Order: sequence, then C-alpha cells, then structure tokens
Amino acid sequence: MNKIKAPVRWLLAGLSGALLVLSFPPFALWPLAWVALCPLLLAALDCPNAKSAANLGGVTGLVFYGTSLNWMVKIFGPAAAAFWCIFALWIALHAALLWKIWNSKRTGVNTALKSFLFVAAAGVLWAGIEYFRCEVWWLECAWLAMGYSQTPALPILQTASLVGIYGLSALIISANAALCLLIKERRAVPALLLVLLLSILGLWGRHRTGTLPIEQIRKLSVALVQDESFNLESLAKFSLRPEAKNADLLIWPEYSFTVQPDQEDKYLALLSKSLKGSRAVKMIGAGVFPEDEKSKTRMRDYAWFISPEGKTLGFYDKLHPIPYVEKRFRSSNKNLIANHSPAYVATPAGNLGPQICYDLDFENGSRKMAEQGAQILVSNSLDPAVWGKWQHLQHSAMSPARAVESGLWLVRAASSGSSQIIDPLGKIRAALPPEGSGLLTGTAYLTAPGTFYSRYGWLFARLCLLAAMAAVLIYWRPFRK
Repeated sequence: MNKIKAPVRWLLAGLSGALLVLSFPPFALWPLAWVALCPLLLAALDCPNAKSAANLGGVTGLVFYGTSLNWMVKIFGPAAAAFWCIFALWIALHAALLWKIWNSKRTGVNTALKSFLFVAAAGVLWAGIEYFRCEVWWLECAWLAMGYSQTPALPILQTASLVGIYGLSALIISANAALCLLIKERRAVPALLLVLLLSILGLWGRHRTGTLPIEQIRKLSVALVQDESFNLESLAKFSLRPEAKNADLLIWPEYSFTVQPDQEDKYLALLSKSLKGSRAVKMIGAGVFPEDEKSKTRMRDYAWFISPEGKTLGFYDKLHPIPYVEKRFRSSNKNLIANHSPAYVATPAGNLGPQICYDLDFENGSRKMAEQGAQILVSNSLDPAVWGKWQHLQHSAMSPARAVESGLWLVRAASSGSSQIIDPLGKIRAALPPEGSGLLTGTAYLTAPGTFYSRYGWLFARLCLLAAMAAVLIYWRPFRK
C-alpha cells in the first residue's frame, strides 16, 4: 500500500470518529463498529512515529466523544470539553501502543507472526484500556464502551455471556485490525480466521437465543413508573392504576421520594397511606439531601423495599456514585458513600437484585447479584429529561448487556425513559419511549442466576488490563524519545 499523505491521515482519523458516532445510539448502526476503527489504524500505522499515531487517535476520540456525548454540555457546560479530551486520550494511547508493537524489533521479522500478534494485541489492549477507563480509575465512566454498540444484534450479544461486554469490545477491535492488515499488507489469514470465529459465535448465539430456557421458576407481573415530577400524588396515581395495583412488583425511579434522616417510620406510614390497596412489593427510589455542607446529614441515594402490608423489607444503597455529580474530589456531606457490600433483597416477589442508575453501567454489581443468588435484576434511574434523547438512548442501550452477563431478567424504571423489561438474552420485551411520563406493565420471570461470564469470564477484562499495563511499561521509554 502506498504511503498515505498527512492530510489524508487526518481525514481518515476523523472518518473513524464519524463511523463510531453512527455505530451507537441514537443511530445504532451496529455493523459499522466492525469497520469503524480501520481508517484510524491504516493512518496510524503509516505515521512516522508513535506520537503522530497518538495524535490521530486523539482526533478520532474528539470527533467520537465530542459528538456522541454532546449532551454533557447540559450538565457540565463548557467543562464537558475536558471530559471529551480525557476520553480521547485513551484512544490516543491505544493507537500509540499499536504503532510501537507494529514497528518494534521485539515482534521479529516473521510477517505472519507479526500480523497475528498485531490483531490479538489490538483487541486485548483496547479491552484493557477500556476496562480501566470505564471501571477502575476515579473518573469511572462506562459510556460508549465498544461492546455496547452490539446490543441490537442479539446473536452477537450472546458472546457477553462468555466474556462480557469487554470481551465483545476486544473482538470488534481485533476485527478492525484484521481488516486493516488485509488492506495494508494483503494479509488475508487473520481476517479469514476472525470471520470464521465470528461466524461460529454468531451461529452459537442464534442457537442460544432459540433454545435457552428463560421463562423458569415463577412468572412475575411488574409495573414500572416513568415519571419525573417527584410528586407523591402523581407517583401514587400511576401506581394505583388497576394494572399496577395488582402487580407483583412496583418500581419508582431513583430519587423519587425525599426522606428526612431517622424518620423512616413517618415516611413509611405516608407511603403506605398513599399506596393503600396496592398488592405489590414496592421498590421506592428514595433520597436524603443535606440542606448545606455544615449539616450533619449526609446525602444518601437508596432503594427502599416495602411489602404489600406496608413493612420494610430492606434497603439498598447505590454502589457507584456518579463522578463530579454524586462524588467530588473534596470532602463533603454531599458526597455519596459507595455501597461496598451490595446484596440482594429477599421479598415475597423473589430475591431481588437491585441496581441504582449508574450501577447498571458497570459489570460488577449485576455479576455480584448473580453470584449471591438474586433471581431478577431490578433497577431504577434518574435520567433527567433536560439531558436529551441521545443520553437516554445511550443509557438504555447498556442494560441488555447486564441481563446477558448475569443470565437474569432485568426490569428498569427510569424517570424520563426509557423504562424497560429485558430478558436474559438481552431482548427488550417492552419499553416506554424516552422524554415522557407513563406506566410500563408486563411480565418478567424469576430465573436461576449465573453464566460462564459471571463465574469465570469476568477475569478476561482484568487480564487484558494487566496486558495493557505491561505494554505501557515496555514501551514507555520509547514514547519519550
């Protein structure tokens, strides 16, 4: 392949960013993810040094994140640009590492071996960096992890039951790398092997979606309230509709009901009175808010589980506070304290595995629920309408992955959408459109929890992280030259 001129390299990097934007909601053109990084990789490998490759990766990241995460401006204002730049740095790092691997003497002169190493390294390093970016460091944010682009493709999504969303990300990036080498070096074998692997996984996934028993143990009628009024009368009105009143499980969105500390009995009586006649087990999104930072009261975001008879069944506090929103660098009583011991709540409706809003963006909470014996995942979320449709659709697209990874049904009530009922195959059985109020009712099932991923496959992302850290250590000195 002829050398690519510098202006064309920049255009290819921008093209990759645009293709990534189209791969995710609201466009959700998921097949594009399998080729989206190829233009960047072609341009990066043609660079004179790792720094130039990193710059191209940064351009791809800025186009991708700056466009897809445009809604962050509504939360952080101009500071949203800083978040886009931070996210873009991870793609820059990946591009630089791949340049070093391709041009390193350590990979030897065997072209075939070098090609296989490059394709494998592309996926493994991406998964390791992505896992660190999404779940390990302080600014944890799993938004737009590559594997989430495949949630509409149910046969392929079943791979998440083996290696999780990060394993799926690794496959996508390796496929991009194989296509890059096919174009650049005319090396067809890595691409053919990837096509064979993906065909096998796709056929297995199709078989799984048609044969896996997912309607087991017990049928559960659910009612999910989608409402952002924070008004008890409005929430109760939805909850006492006949189809909700007679449900087995009723869920309100996150932060729906404000509670004063140490006055749970008072508020429990108020809820029981407002929901009189409901036969459902209730999951109430509750919150405690300090008046100011001098107050001894501490902010709390929790799910309150109440029996049909009006008795408290248990509480669940949020596992993952949102950086810069619910946790900040400086100490404050307005910082949420993360729940480091999440556990399911035993109720007459079954063993419920709670996940509050941001918790569902991470693999560890739902996995721990499956390990402990939860029979269904129950989630509530505050997705303010003002954040816009892009935010709502991107957030909702992450939920099916948690159902597939855990092997459990998932029901999610979001303040302004999209509220969902999802089966263990990741299929959305019912949903309400975003940016509106309403009541979603339907059927879910209690099932026996657990998949290969929840038992063993979750280790894949950790191993990829170790590989990425090793690669950075090996090539750090050359980066500085």
